[in-house]
Amino acid sequence: MSDVPASSVPFPHPGIDHLANPEELKRQCPAFAAGCPYAKTQDHASSIASFGEVSKCPAFQKGCPFSNKSKEEVEKMFADIPADHPPVDMEKAAATPEGAILVQMLNQLLSETTLAAIFGKNDKPQYLEDPQLAAHMRKGTMAAHKAAENSVFTKRFLKGEINRDEYGCYLTSLYFVYRTMERLLEKHKDNAAIKVIYFPHELNRQESLLKDLKYYYGEERLAQVTDPAKMAPAVREYVEAMESACAKDPSLLVAHSYSRYLGDLSGGQILAKRLKKHVLGLSEADGTWDSDDGLAFYVFKNIGNQNEFKNEYRERLNMAPVTKESRDLIVQEAIHSFELNIALFDEIQRLSEEKALISTKKEGAAYCCNNIALSRWPVALATTAAVVGVGAVVYARYWKRS
Repeated sequence: MSDVPASSVPFPHPGIDHLANPEELKRQCPAFAAGCPYAKTQDHASSIASFGEVSKCPAFQKGCPFSNKSKEEVEKMFADIPADHPPVDMEKAAATPEGAILVQMLNQLLSETTLAAIFGKNDKPQYLEDPQLAAHMRKGTMAAHKAAENSVFTKRFLKGEINRDEYGCYLTSLYFVYRTMERLLEKHKDNAAIKVIYFPHELNRQESLLKDLKYYYGEERLAQVTDPAKMAPAVREYVEAMESACAKDPSLLVAHSYSRYLGDLSGGQILAKRLKKHVLGLSEADGTWDSDDGLAFYVFKNIGNQNEFKNEYRERLNMAPVTKESRDLIVQEAIHSFELNIALFDEIQRLSEEKALISTKKEGAAYCCNNIALSRWPVALATTAAVVGVGAVVYARYWKRS
């Protein structure tokens, strides 16, 4: 068995449950020929074959515990290894034919992340020398961009056909997304990948969104509009997706930061002009045309030249410290963020057609509720969150132009 290349070793192996004692295990299994490869002693450090004695490990008292086990069973067994178990040097393990067989089997069963969590690593992560993360995300999300452009609501937004109530829903949804995303970014700001693109002073949007929500709904309704319990299903799905991704690997937040912030910077000024004309009813000839009232979300006061900032952001992304595995996962998460956005577009379009949107405050007057009765307020308010992803998808259309 020791002469068989590691890549050709089948798994699960045929099993040796018939063995009567650890000594038979050592004689018949090359991986354990010189002792247990999972127990490290100070006396032997040259190769994995010299590590410990299998007879000292209770897990092997009745033979090999890995024989005839499924992937899930083996993964659980490793997860249950005591914290004080002697460490294993996986690089040294692969340095011998017997150890290489064992490592190959483990690699077939367990992901890089799981192996790292189980064994730990003495060396630093194997970061890519030139990851080009921004370029990979841009290429990876092209199909999602195209799908988003076909959304009915996206087309109406770009044409300037959305009304004041729809835009109020859009802002409400963005508030929930940014509040969650910026909280998670703050929590994990020391993560190696997040650290290079973490610019809270320049980019954070939560306070700007609150300012706009006050403008459209009035301060007296702000607490109701921003109540997390009122989130619509699509919005809640987006928020929970970010929480879930962060729990798996905080670096996945880079995907959401990329799709939101770069989209806002790329298409914000164009959309702001359309909103002034079609939602706020302003004219370029008016003295109020340059006002930011109701459009604080698009104003990045702490960024000088936006094009230079975007270029710097992309350059930092392209050199972000990521492994090949984490880069691929971040790209997949970016694609998922656009998929979530498309679902939100479809939901707000449906709600608009059903006339189930919450009425915004009319300019110069107290808010009115012509579209819905007050008795329907709890249900209708929840629907306003449906357009959380408008920015990420809509602005993506302008990515190539910026």
